[in-house]
Amino acid sequence: MSLHLADHWVWDHWIADDGEQYHLFFLRASRALHDPHRRHFRASLGHAVSPDGRAWSLRPDAIVHSDGPAFDDKAIWTGSTVVRPDGSLRVFYTGVSHAERGMVQRIGWADSHDGTTFERATTEPLEADGRWYEKWHPALPWDEAWRDPFVFHHEGAWHMLVTARVAGVEHKRGGVVGHAVSEDLDHWEVLPPLSGPSAFGQLEVCQSRCVDGEHLLVFSCGDDMQAEPGPGGVWVATGQSPLGPWDVDGARYVRPEHLYAGQLLQDREGRWVFTGFNNIVDGTFVGTLPDPLPWEDVELIAPR
Repeated sequence: MSLHLADHWVWDHWIADDGEQYHLFFLRASRALHDPHRRHFRASLGHAVSPDGRAWSLRPDAIVHSDGPAFDDKAIWTGSTVVRPDGSLRVFYTGVSHAERGMVQRIGWADSHDGTTFERATTEPLEADGRWYEKWHPALPWDEAWRDPFVFHHEGAWHMLVTARVAGVEHKRGGVVGHAVSEDLDHWEVLPPLSGPSAFGQLEVCQSRCVDGEHLLVFSCGDDMQAEPGPGGVWVATGQSPLGPWDVDGARYVRPEHLYAGQLLQDREGRWVFTGFNNIVDGTFVGTLPDPLPWEDVELIAPR
């Protein structure tokens, strides 16, 4: 699955399988920016397809920032993709806007009926609910976390897991798994978080997976957002169901440690594989996608 673009950095990514083709979606930004830190507010959503998940053919970008004013007129960030019963694709994604200098994150969606061209289908973006989640205001030195929607079907409803933060908690302990639910993928109700404050200030790009009967929450958090900084970027917590509860404080980190925004995926043959983007190696941001690792070859390390 490796992907290395000479002219663009690529980082957070995910895969959808429509039964005929695998669809790879990935954040991308031009290497002409020179400083990789600048990539976040220049990000668009790239797209590639493959019949076997190995050799990828680039397609036009799935989503780029919209013309303003709009919730997504500054940059497009991470999400997930659902294959609907009619075979069409719905991409859920994070948008940030110029209006708040990119400090407020909201969730939108776009549809494709041909697997190539995506049209926005959001009437109103999904926002964090201040009853349960921290809202941004200019006095705060950090952003309003409401990003990385992971959408899946469970017990007759669609569920969305969201990277979120609760108010009134020390910044590096306030990360939670936000939650929303829908019957039709169009109308969403924001619910209380599925996890509480822990040793992590953010649970980025979280996924709920069941591997060999074990419920797992996969998420990412670097040492800059850990209450007790240490090694590890991608983390795995065990749980009791697809909706938790999970033992987040008991999470173990993934080795190799240079991977970030980890994804646990099952291929058509039923094999579970792990992937993430090549992040920092020898002090330099890489911004490429490696080949997936068989899940059984991934080491899970308990923090000290």
